[in-house]
Amino acid sequence: MKRGDLVKHPKGIENVCKRTYAMGIVLNTYTPTQPAGRNQTQVKVMWWGKQSHLLYNADQLEVVSENR
Repeated sequence: MKRGDLVKHPKGIENVCKRTYAMGIVLNTYTPTQPAGRNQTQVKVMWWGKQSHLLYNADQLEVVSENR
């Protein structure tokens, strides 16, 4: 997953607007350093129709289309 990729939340975030979480764009990725090798890539995503970004673990998202 990298900047510019289109992503979706696999379950559309249940009990929330499925349309909003059907497509978002990756703004940036981070791999924070944590003890005991528990580095988990985090992804900053701007969702369709939202005013601000949200941060997720990479394994919570599915790539729809890769930026080339």
